[in-house]
Amino acid sequence: IYSHFGETVSGLSVIRAYGHQQRFLQQNEKTMDINQKTVHSWIVSNRWLAIRLEFVGSLVVFFSALLAVISKNSLEGGIVGLSVSSALNVTQTLNWLVRVSSELETNIVAVERVHEYTKVKREAPWVTDKRPPHGWPSKGEIQFVDYQVRYRPELELVLQGITCNIGSTEKVGVVG
Repeated sequence: IYSHFGETVSGLSVIRAYGHQQRFLQQNEKTMDINQKTVHSWIVSNRWLAIRLEFVGSLVVFFSALLAVISKNSLEGGIVGLSVSSALNVTQTLNWLVRVSSELETNIVAVERVHEYTKVKREAPWVTDKRPPHGWPSKGEIQFVDYQVRYRPELELVLQGITCNIGSTEKVGVVG
């Protein structure tokens, strides 16, 4: 949403010049709708979790109070008060424990992702012994001779044997 809005604001003069205001408004609404769908699902799932945790906490308090009433002749008042007040704290502690554990799991996923990225094989070193001559480039030309490329080493070639010369003032677009 922020990226689209920023790009729209920075290109506002071009959008107005070509009369595409309505298209950008529709794109903005579509992006916000998609965001709201995910945010709504997140809020609903959090509320459902909170209801279930409150229910479990209420059951703990109920059974603590029920057992205190059932055994009223054998328990002292201080023990009953301690058990019921401890049971009341269980709900808050349970909510906190679930929130912290889910936040920890989320953060651990980020750490796992960073760890995986450290194991990715590098394409080439940033600096090599083969350096261009001093004063390069002398002309703004690009020359491809039998150029081949693939996305990953195990995949098929996506460009096969491209040979072309791009002049110093030419503009080239690659499509497909």
